[in-house]
Amino acid sequence: MVAERLADGAGPPRVIFARDTRQDGRLGEPQRRTSPTQSGRGSSATARTMAGMAIARFPSIVIDCPDPGALARFYGAMLDWKVDVSSDWAEVRAEYGQCISFQQVNGYMPPVWPTQEPPQQMHLDVIVDDLDAAEAEVLDLGATKHPHQPGTSFRVFLDPAGHPFCLCVN
Repeated sequence: MVAERLADGAGPPRVIFARDTRQDGRLGEPQRRTSPTQSGRGSSATARTMAGMAIARFPSIVIDCPDPGALARFYGAMLDWKVDVSSDWAEVRAEYGQCISFQQVNGYMPPVWPTQEPPQQMHLDVIVDDLDAAEAEVLDLGATKHPHQPGTSFRVFLDPAGHPFCLCVN
C-alpha cells in the first residue's frame, strides 16, 4: 500500500493498494508498499499508514436477498468459490480469502434498473474472457439478461434475486 498526502497537505493520508500480476496474467496477492508521509498531525495519523497497520483487511460485500442459500449457490457456481449456507446467511469465499456474503431480508424488493426505483445501491462487475460463452453459462445458472444493454464491452444481467451484475471483458 502507498500512503500519499493530498497536494495541499490537508486531510488524512490517502492509501493506495497495489496488486502484482502473476506470470499467468491473473492478479496475485496485494503487495504493500509504503512511502514516507509528513502528517503534521502527530503519530496517530502517521501510524495508520505504516506497513501492517491497516485499519481493516479483506472488505466483504454483503448483499440483501430473500434466499441467501440460493444466491450463494448462484455466485459460488459463477465464480467457482466455496459456498457456506446457514438459515439466514450464506457466503461464497475464494481460496485466497475474498468473500461475498448474502443476508436474508424479510420483505426484500429487488432493485429496478435502470430506472432506480427502488435503486440498485450497488452491483458487481466480473471480468470474463469471452462474453458469449460467459453469457450462456450465467443464463444456465439462473441469471436473466436485462433488455437494456448500454455498452459493447460488458453485458448486464440480473441474478436470481434481481440484483444487476455485469459481465465485462475489460
